[in-house]
Amino acid sequence: MGGFPKLGLDEKHGACLLLGGRGGKLPRMFERARVGEHLLQNGNRKKNNATIRAILQWNRRPQMAGSPPRVVVVTSGKGGVGKTTTTANIGMCLARLDFKVVAIDADVGLRNLDLLLGLENRVNYTAIEVLNGECRLDQALIRDKRWVNFELLCINKPRYKMPLGFGGKALTWLVDALKKRPEGTPDFILIDCPAGIDAGFITAITPANEAIVVTTPDITSLRDADRVTGLLECDGIKDIKMVVNRVRSDMIKQEDMMSVLDVQEMLGLPLLGVIPEDADVIKSTNRGYPLVLKKPPTLAGLALEQAAWRLVEQDSMKAVLIEEAPAKRGFLPFFGG
Repeated sequence: MGGFPKLGLDEKHGACLLLGGRGGKLPRMFERARVGEHLLQNGNRKKNNATIRAILQWNRRPQMAGSPPRVVVVTSGKGGVGKTTTTANIGMCLARLDFKVVAIDADVGLRNLDLLLGLENRVNYTAIEVLNGECRLDQALIRDKRWVNFELLCINKPRYKMPLGFGGKALTWLVDALKKRPEGTPDFILIDCPAGIDAGFITAITPANEAIVVTTPDITSLRDADRVTGLLECDGIKDIKMVVNRVRSDMIKQEDMMSVLDVQEMLGLPLLGVIPEDADVIKSTNRGYPLVLKKPPTLAGLALEQAAWRLVEQDSMKAVLIEEAPAKRGFLPFFGG
């Protein structure tokens, strides 16, 4: 499998240098990285032990684009690409940025968002009880104790059958009810969409006006993502961005995996974020602790932070193609020159 463009790689850190923002600029939340130099205390510069530093600018809050609440559906078509992980971590990032966030797990039969957030033991009421008049909406909302401006709403309990009357209109009613809460309108409503393009998918995208398509750099995921993008556009959702998940820079360098540029050319969507492959994702999932809360932060956690920042400001990143210079050969190559 050859012919894939190569991205600039940092051998020491093993990460794609894909920090470009609009017009090739770095995201506003990052200072420009300083490569190849380390400033010593005495002012001398030493080129050995090259370092890359990207410092988060927590001195300001991102400026929100658009009017709240912004209803964003996270979808992909294919299962297992990281929709729920993306929803949980981006939602937690938005809460850390002091935005009010409500995450709705629209996967009725196979809900997992409560597990990733560590809130599975606190789900007493769901949206079905709210629609049936058995509880109030604020009783079904589960507030996270770590960040009180983040709330979770599950549609149904796993062992209960979904009523036939539940559909896009019912979910739209729930979203409208969230907008009219006495506690105030949330800034973001994130909808975790189930896999596939059946009735559950149609229900999840009905109240949304923005979409995040999560995909991985393999042909099966890209085909499903392309199909989902067409359905979203047919439903009237024009603001669609893409998150490329589980990217491995070593495989891209060896031309065994499609680069982010290849993915972007195939789907033609603005790039919201690139998430590298990280073993800490599985660890955080099993512990019910979002990856973005881990200290010290991981590469995947930092990438999710950037994606949340771009989502707030409706920005996108740019994948930069860096051609590798051919290796210089000496006058007598057979002598090792």
